[in-house]
Amino acid sequence: MNMGHAKRNKLVFTVKEKCRVCYTCVRECPVKAIKIINGQAEVISERCIGCGNCVTVCSQQAKVFLDLKTEVETLLSDKSNRVIALIASRCPAAASVTEDYT
Repeated sequence: MNMGHAKRNKLVFTVKEKCRVCYTCVRECPVKAIKIINGQAEVISERCIGCGNCVTVCSQQAKVFLDLKTEVETLLSDKSNRVIALIASRCPAAASVTEDYT
């Protein structure tokens, strides 16, 4: 499971086939991390804070969060490696709770 540097740094992606360049995400981004580049509303990963405003307001579902749940589950289920997971406070309801911390 080797992710490239660019993929690791992107929290939100644009699905180019779905983007209709309506500017809703551009207007709603609180840190101005979305620019129109080559006719597409692209997220500038260096500025993105992962707030999810663009994902919420996009009527075309052209903005999506990076989803690494499968990769994390694989890491956590591997009994040969000791892994510590830190869960962001923003998503505690989506986290699985384990009683075995060994």
